[in-house]
Amino acid sequence: MELVITADRSDDALFVRAKGEVDLGTVAQLNSALDAACEEASPPMAVVADLSGVTFLASSGLSALVRAHERCEKAGTPLRVIVGNRAVLRGFEVTGLDKLLDLRESE
Repeated sequence: MELVITADRSDDALFVRAKGEVDLGTVAQLNSALDAACEEASPPMAVVADLSGVTFLASSGLSALVRAHERCEKAGTPLRVIVGNRAVLRGFEVTGLDKLLDLRESE
């Protein structure tokens, strides 16, 4: 399956919306979109990684989110992650990243 990424903005956030599977073959797309959002956003604007349309998130996707968290944090921009399904959330819980990242069920 492929990964489709779209980006949009509201008054207080830049959204990176992913739909499909994030794995070794598609993670570069997610990295690129998150890098651009972290670079473009300025406090108090947040970056929101909306993974509600993601059906599979490999460890490479988790690494991309940690990298984006570090980059955004360095710039003073909060990163929020929307996780839409239990299977994707499980990866965050098993690795302990649910304690590091600001996970949400919806916008």
